[in-house]
Amino acid sequence: MKKAINFLKEFTYRPRMSNFIWKLHLANISRKIYFYLNKPTNGIISLTVGGVSSDFHVYTPWELRALEPSGKIGNEKHILELLISKVNAGDIVYDVGSNLGVFSILLAKKVGTKGVVVAFEPETQTFSHLQDNIKLNNFNNVKAFNLALAECDKDAELYLGQVTGACSLVKQADGGHGFQKVKVRKGDSFVTKEKLPLPNLVKIDVEGAEYDVIKGLQETLSESACKFVCCEVHTQALPSGKRPDDIFNLLKSLGFNKIEKYERGTDEFHILAQKL
Repeated sequence: MKKAINFLKEFTYRPRMSNFIWKLHLANISRKIYFYLNKPTNGIISLTVGGVSSDFHVYTPWELRALEPSGKIGNEKHILELLISKVNAGDIVYDVGSNLGVFSILLAKKVGTKGVVVAFEPETQTFSHLQDNIKLNNFNNVKAFNLALAECDKDAELYLGQVTGACSLVKQADGGHGFQKVKVRKGDSFVTKEKLPLPNLVKIDVEGAEYDVIKGLQETLSESACKFVCCEVHTQALPSGKRPDDIFNLLKSLGFNKIEKYERGTDEFHILAQKL
């Protein structure tokens, strides 16, 4: 059984194998089989990153892949460890594009009961699973909102990807995998309306809509309380006319005078912007 599980993991997770079986239309079937054989018996995975531990529900093959060390969490572990090291008890964190809540929940554990994490996730099912993970960990210091942030208030189409979390307000070249109507709010106006505490750290992962999120939050990010912005830049998903340099320059104009770049694959990277 263990050999079969390892074979399926190799078969579905390695990029070359994934591309090959995707062409044969076998990817979904193989991942479902792997999920059936390898899902946790209680449906829960425990993660420990940067000395902080929390639990997460695993409902789908894509969520298992995201939460396994060889999956998305493994690719982002160094960034998550870095952010955990930057926050202290009592800090305020905004998580824009929270997905299942890995960053939100682990950071909520680190900031403690005197701190607050404000999570934004527009996709309906993912938001529901985010709420389940918050309840699972018995956190009262996470505020979750089922909406997207951008430069203005509107209703918009959220284009769905083939995997959990790969949703974007920016229509992709392949047309995506359908769309969902979602609420979009200007960040600064929403912070004022909801009387949210000003953040010390803001994490952004929005699949191409990075510039608009920062633009809509520019008053909030300009506040002296906000010391860090961590943004995943998806170069191939950026809207026409936008470049990574536009994001760098916008952050610099808001007072972030140290920007570090952390490569992640060919078309994606993280930046950590700081005010010194």
